[in-house]
Amino acid sequence: MRRVHPLNALRAFEASARHLNFVRAAEELNVTPAAISHQVKKLEAYLGVQLFNRQSRGITLTIAGDKLLFRVSDAFDRLDAAVESLLLDEGAGALTLSVAPAFAIKWLIPRLSCFKAHYPDIDVRISSSTHLADFNGDGFDAAIRLGSGDYPGLHAEFLFNETVTPMCSPRLIEGARPISHPKDLTEHTLLHDDSIVFGAEQTDWATWFEKAGIQYQGTVSGPRFDQPNHAIQAAIDGTGVALGWRRLAGDDIAARRLIEPFSLELPMQSSFYFVYPRAFKNRKKIRFFQNWILKELSPV
Repeated sequence: MRRVHPLNALRAFEASARHLNFVRAAEELNVTPAAISHQVKKLEAYLGVQLFNRQSRGITLTIAGDKLLFRVSDAFDRLDAAVESLLLDEGAGALTLSVAPAFAIKWLIPRLSCFKAHYPDIDVRISSSTHLADFNGDGFDAAIRLGSGDYPGLHAEFLFNETVTPMCSPRLIEGARPISHPKDLTEHTLLHDDSIVFGAEQTDWATWFEKAGIQYQGTVSGPRFDQPNHAIQAAIDGTGVALGWRRLAGDDIAARRLIEPFSLELPMQSSFYFVYPRAFKNRKKIRFFQNWILKELSPV
């Protein structure tokens, strides 16, 4: 029978020995430096040897620590390779995704049945959050994010650019104050999406009016939302006119729940990307999902 060794302590030691720094090891393992130090001391007590020389300017490995690092690193490499090999061979199982909330609600979830029809053995698990995925600590396979595409250490597959344009319920177009000219918008409630990323080219109502050649007097008031899908839903409900995301609102526009009264669009400074660690690039379930989503986003 094999002895049960303290694996958490060995992992803390291995990370600390690679970095020769408890703080960096803690960042890698998503724990506190105090927890790393405690685990290393626990391992030293278990083995009855000192693994690090602790000095005012940092830590160095002892002869015993250097000897242990070689063997433990090799063992963890073999363990990672064994798990990764199984994941590469298996196209089934759970695919855990971290997805921007608006994209999940307005685009991905309505199409999940299509993905399931093509890949019935893959169960998609969605975590909807604006926070960046922690692939080390949270167990995500991939993420869908809005950004620049610059994610060090990760593969970022471009999905699409986004633009914003006025959109509203057909009831407003046909109501007592019809909308036929950009200036007519000043007579309606304007909905604001505060989640829009501001860059060199701002994508707010003031900018849209300027591009449309309208001198809007005073401040552009109206309800404010921190998610684009909230502003889109408010527009569908007839609350006012949203400067809505065209791709995310595509299904609502196609179903005529929303109308685009004007063709003027403002480009956003960020794009949507499908992101995952480069080490995961050959996992079948990630490859299947990437191919499917790119096909779904391709123009007919």
